[in-house]
Amino acid sequence: MRQLTIAGWLFLGGSIGLISFQLERVRSIRGSGAAFAGVWDQRLEVLSFLMLPPNLVVLAPAALVAATAGWLAGPERDTWLVTLLRLVTGIAIAMFLIGVVSIISILLRDNTGPSEIDGVFLRIGGMSLAAGIVVLCRTAGRYQPAI
Repeated sequence: MRQLTIAGWLFLGGSIGLISFQLERVRSIRGSGAAFAGVWDQRLEVLSFLMLPPNLVVLAPAALVAATAGWLAGPERDTWLVTLLRLVTGIAIAMFLIGVVSIISILLRDNTGPSEIDGVFLRIGGMSLAAGIVVLCRTAGRYQPAI
């Protein structure tokens, strides 16, 4: 279990790196004479790239390894494994919520067109992936083998 837990934390490092990179991009957006809402729309757009399926899939290896370790460990989970499962779950929930806010932002724009609807579908796909990760990790975290 210890080696799987370590592997899960290392896989999670990929997600943390991507999240840190994207948060730095969000922070670097400055208002260049644009309206207040325009700057925040830009920041939300950049942040929402995190939860697009190709980017969110970076969280999947950590989720799979953590869930596998959780199922194999049964009730004998150590603190590191429990923390890993909870952290992966929390990140996936945050990504889902970013998707909801991003979709609302897209739908409230004045110039919503066909290309904007494509973005909504991409975000729905990412939200589905995030929800699957949440279900996987929560199920593994609650699993108690019948002995």
